[in-house]
Amino acid sequence: MAKRRKFWAFMGILIFLLLNYPLLQIFNRDALLAGIPILVLYLHGVWIMAIIGLYGLSSRLTSRE
Repeated sequence: MAKRRKFWAFMGILIFLLLNYPLLQIFNRDALLAGIPILVLYLHGVWIMAIIGLYGLSSRLTSRE
């Protein structure tokens, strides 16, 4: 049980750090990719990967119980 809590805490901290100021500033450029700002692509990418990762983790943890 403690291992699960540590992993959930790690995932929360990782998502928080990926959406925090220093990394956001790295991607906040005037460059466009397919007409979309890099920052918008980064935010959507992190958001989608967080949802997929947390869904996979939660389904794996509930299937074991």
